[in-house]
Amino acid sequence: MTTKDLARMLAEAADLMEVLGETGFRTSAYRKAARALERYEGELPELMAAGFDRLPGIGKGLAGALAEIVQTGEFDYLEELRGQVPPGVAELFMVQGLGPKRIRALWQAGIDSLEELVRAAEEGRIAAMPGFGKKTQQTFLEAARFALANLRRVHLPVGLEAARLLLADLERAGVYAALAGSLRRRLETAGNVDLVARAAPEAVLTALGEHAVEVRGSVVHGRLEGLPLRVFCAGEREFGTVLLRATGSEAWVRALGPLPAGPDETSAFAALGREPVLPCWREPEHLGQAAPARFVERRDLAGLVHLHTAYSDGSASLRTMAEAAIAEGYAYMVVTDHSQTAAYAGGLTLEDLERQWAEIDALNAELAPFRILKGIESDILPDGSLDYPDEVLARFDVVLGSLHSHFHLPPEEQTARLLRAVANPYLTVLAHPTGRLLLRRKGAEADWERVLARAAELGKIVEINANPWRLDLDWRRALAWRERLVFSIGPDAHAPEGYADVAYGLWMAQKAGLPPERVANTWSAERWLTLREGV
Repeated sequence: MTTKDLARMLAEAADLMEVLGETGFRTSAYRKAARALERYEGELPELMAAGFDRLPGIGKGLAGALAEIVQTGEFDYLEELRGQVPPGVAELFMVQGLGPKRIRALWQAGIDSLEELVRAAEEGRIAAMPGFGKKTQQTFLEAARFALANLRRVHLPVGLEAARLLLADLERAGVYAALAGSLRRRLETAGNVDLVARAAPEAVLTALGEHAVEVRGSVVHGRLEGLPLRVFCAGEREFGTVLLRATGSEAWVRALGPLPAGPDETSAFAALGREPVLPCWREPEHLGQAAPARFVERRDLAGLVHLHTAYSDGSASLRTMAEAAIAEGYAYMVVTDHSQTAAYAGGLTLEDLERQWAEIDALNAELAPFRILKGIESDILPDGSLDYPDEVLARFDVVLGSLHSHFHLPPEEQTARLLRAVANPYLTVLAHPTGRLLLRRKGAEADWERVLARAAELGKIVEINANPWRLDLDWRRALAWRERLVFSIGPDAHAPEGYADVAYGLWMAQKAGLPPERVANTWSAERWLTLREGV
């Protein structure tokens, strides 16, 4: 548990209290405490030792409650609140822009699910409610449709963890099984967990216990935390063929033709007269596409690009992030804290920048040959300009430009905004370009062909943000541009643990068919610095 985890729990409790009609002192106290914990730059153990009430807005009563949550790992009051809000009402928080007050108003009007919200908006009932209106109704209708389409899906790491638990259950029972389906292909989100077991259905049914529901033919069906589960059972002779088919995608497997029996995938591919194909390269989008001679891999990456420290909204110091990067075998890192406009994320003032640059210089002298490059994640402002005046932007080694607001501009305005940002001579990387949040926010709508064409023309790098809640730029779009653009894989790490997210970025880069030479993280620090020479 971290201070950020505690902050999220308090914020959720405050939201649920407002939905239930409680708007008094406790709701306000929880929100203030959540903000204080979110801004706290130290580690949770040291805060526990000193007492939570050292933070502004946290009194002794709440401090004691927080200490108990950390010690027990349980927040009973939050569970109590969750129990009072129907699941369908809680799902309304998935609709971008819907806050607790409006959710309460909708609930009181009998709108208690995403389906009902969509229906009410389509019938014009939302516009007639106080505080909404026609424009708001249309906005929420689009957002609710998006949320509803993603309701039964989970993020890639959530699905992988569910699969890991199930595979462990099978292994303990002596059943060999392998991951299949969209999780094995590393799609961004998953709607089910598919496994292939080298065993009879009865053995799988027993091993999975309460997670198994029924057997249909040779497939065991079940559920884990609401996620549908399928285990395809196979004998030793055809295990590889069943794994190949169950991994999919359906269109890609169909294009292979009749599948011969094989004990493993390699032999099944050999019987087809084909070389084995990585699971990530088995989507409909890959049909007719030539795979690269070699996909980019972790061993190719020399540097980390896009990370945050305690100077802005990260939880670790610059030194800690650097030492962790060294321990991971990286030769350099590009530190990119938030720019001054991002006050919500502790954006750096000019004075902050001077302090950070001085610390970077000192650490570079101490940690050589490891190198810290002076970067920034600059907000792309509504008019397309970058945060900070040109004389400040000119002093950075690397400038990332990102959308963090105004996602709902009309497509033509959003396109003009992005084109102006890409044309800025100080921009190095267009980071998480659409600003999407998987299963939560669709992201900016723009003429991406024009934007990416301009980026290619000007030699700008485009990020594949590796945070599994973003994975932006979408790998399908990157696939279409893999021969014209250079990409960076950005962990967007806010703590050393975030470096592990590079794996998700690599999977997306592989799905996009990127070889090492199309990924800027394979460059040396010196090559990054040459990008500034002509500016």
